[in-house]
Amino acid sequence: MEKKKNDTIIGTYGDGNIIESAYTDEWGVSYINSGHLLKEVNPQLFTCEEYTIPEGVEIMEGTFGLTNSKLRKIHLPSTLRKMEVNTFIRCPLEKIELPEGITEIPDYMCESCEDLKNVVLPSTIKRINHGAFNCCIKLPSIDLPDSIETIDCSVFRYCESLKGVTLPPKITFLGDELFYFSGIESIEIHKNITEIGQRVFCGCNNLKHLVIPESVISIEDGIVSAHDGFEGITCYAKGYHVENDALIDDEHQELLCCWTQQKNYIVPGCVKRIADFSCNPFVETITVKQPVELTGWDTFASDTNLNQVDFQGGVTGLTQQTFWNCPKLENN
Repeated sequence: MEKKKNDTIIGTYGDGNIIESAYTDEWGVSYINSGHLLKEVNPQLFTCEEYTIPEGVEIMEGTFGLTNSKLRKIHLPSTLRKMEVNTFIRCPLEKIELPEGITEIPDYMCESCEDLKNVVLPSTIKRINHGAFNCCIKLPSIDLPDSIETIDCSVFRYCESLKGVTLPPKITFLGDELFYFSGIESIEIHKNITEIGQRVFCGCNNLKHLVIPESVISIEDGIVSAHDGFEGITCYAKGYHVENDALIDDEHQELLCCWTQQKNYIVPGCVKRIADFSCNPFVETITVKQPVELTGWDTFASDTNLNQVDFQGGVTGLTQQTFWNCPKLENN
C-alpha cells in the first residue's frame, strides 16, 4: 500500500503540538490517528473492485458507498470495532464478513447492495441498526447470532430473496417494516418478543401463516397484507382477536390489518376505528355499517381493485392519501 502523507499535525493541546501519523493510500483512502481511524474515501481516486483495510484500523468514519462504486470484495481487519452510517451503501459487494469484537452494525451499512449474497456476522454482535440490509435484493439467507439483543426498523426491507430467518432469543421487539416486502415464507415469533411494530410483514407475498404468541402485549397496524396463499394470523396475545380476516385491538376497537380475499367485505361491527386496510388486490367493495374513524393517513392505499366504500354510519379521519393508488374507486 503506497503512503502519500506522513506525520501530519492533527491538533494542538497545551504547550505543544500533538503529531499523529496520517496517510492517504494509492486508492484515496485516508487514515489518521496512527492508522487506527479510517477517516475518508476520495470518490475520484477510489475505483478498485477489491480492497483490504489494514490491520490496526479500529474505526471507520469514511464510506465506500460512492457514486458508481465498483467495490465487489472488502477485507476487514480483525481490529475493527466501529463503523459509521452508510458504510457500503450501494456498493456491488457480493459478501461481507464482520470480525469478532464488533458489537453494532451501523444504520444503512449495506443498503441497496443489490449483489450481496453472503453475510457473516460475529458472535459479538448485539445490535443491528436501522436499514442495515435494506434493499439487498439477492440476499437469500442470514444467520443471526444469539448475542443480538436489538434489530432496528427496516433492516430487511425489500430483501426479496430472503426466505426465512431465525430470530435471536434475546430480542423483544420487531421494528417497524422489519421485513417489509421481503421474500419471507415463514417465521417463528418466539415467546420473548413483546412488541410488534408497524407493517413488519406487509407485502411479504410468500408468507403462509403468522402466529402471534401470548407474550406479545403491543401490536401496531398493518403487520400483514392480503396475498394468494396466506392462511391468516393466529393470535394468542391478550387484548387482540381475529375476526373476519382482520386483526382487531380490543381496547381501542381498532382494525389493525386485514388480509381478506373476499370481494365484498363487511367490517366487523365491533370496529370503531380502522388503522390499515391497504395493499389488498382482492377486495372490490367495503361496507362499514357503524360510525368509524380512520386512524391511518393512507388507510386504503393500494387496494387496486377497490371500487366502492360505503360508510353507512359516517366517517372521520379522511386524508388526501386515504385512497392513494386506488385506480378503480368511484369518485376517487
